[in-house]
Amino acid sequence: MTAARPTILLTGSTGVIGANLLPALAVRHDVTALVHRRRPEGATCVQADLTADGLGLNTSERSELAAGTDVIVHCGGLTDFAPRDHTAFDNVNADGTRRILELAEDARVPVVLLSSASAAFDVPGNDLAARSMRAYGQSKRRAEELAAQCSQPVAIVRTALLFAARSAPTAPRHQFPHALFTTMLQARPGGLPVQPDHWTDILPMETLVDYVTALTEALIRGDATAPGLHWVTAGPARLTAADLERACVDFLEEAGRPAGGPLLADPATPQPRTHGMARVAQLGFLPPDQPDMPSHLNRLLPTQVTRTDVLEALRHNVRRCAPWAP
Repeated sequence: MTAARPTILLTGSTGVIGANLLPALAVRHDVTALVHRRRPEGATCVQADLTADGLGLNTSERSELAAGTDVIVHCGGLTDFAPRDHTAFDNVNADGTRRILELAEDARVPVVLLSSASAAFDVPGNDLAARSMRAYGQSKRRAEELAAQCSQPVAIVRTALLFAARSAPTAPRHQFPHALFTTMLQARPGGLPVQPDHWTDILPMETLVDYVTALTEALIRGDATAPGLHWVTAGPARLTAADLERACVDFLEEAGRPAGGPLLADPATPQPRTHGMARVAQLGFLPPDQPDMPSHLNRLLPTQVTRTDVLEALRHNVRRCAPWAP
């Protein structure tokens, strides 16, 4: 089905990425949202389940869905820091992707697969945080491997961490950057055992939305260069732990709650116990000799995101994560 106003099938429409993508995609396209519990506004909703065979649809429902779809944007997935059962990552992220790819083959339509930069990294360690992050990355890697076997064109988007959009009503506190900012704003000196020059990649949500929207439209046009791997990251505009510390310290000072000392600590200094967000942060920051993540933004966007853009997004997001805010 290709109409004057093409129809996009969107999964994960109420998640952090999908909720931002839906209104952008709906400007020029009709959107059908596969939903499990919550129902978004601005889309035709179809009840489905990524963990069920056939997506939990009967033959008639599945055929109707396939016939009315021009492209699939697959954002649905599990990103829990520490699920009770690590096999849940595979059940949702890998097997759920397989079911979406099977639907794409039935419908003979292309797919945009939202993956993660974590698919390219192995996480060392055997503690709960390390095992969770490793299981998540492996599930995303397996989803990419399944996409490579699909008979339909698939564009894989590997994105790193994300800042909340400026228009978001609240910060997504269960996402790593915002949980980290909230922890740092508690102003416990030395509470984060990370070297100042270690870095992480955090991209403004608006940049990801613009890129995925452009990529989706390229697939609808049949652009032969659209399928394949797309790194959608800040790249050379990466942030160091010192950048995050400075943004938090400056905001604490402005709010009249000055930090009692440096928020970062030398990881080599003995700690009573490194757990929770401190341990996740240790695993989430990379050493300075680690090369920047690739960034393909200029494939579809007019400009690369700059360090100024990223620092502005950092300051805005830090302000919204104050643990004393109502």
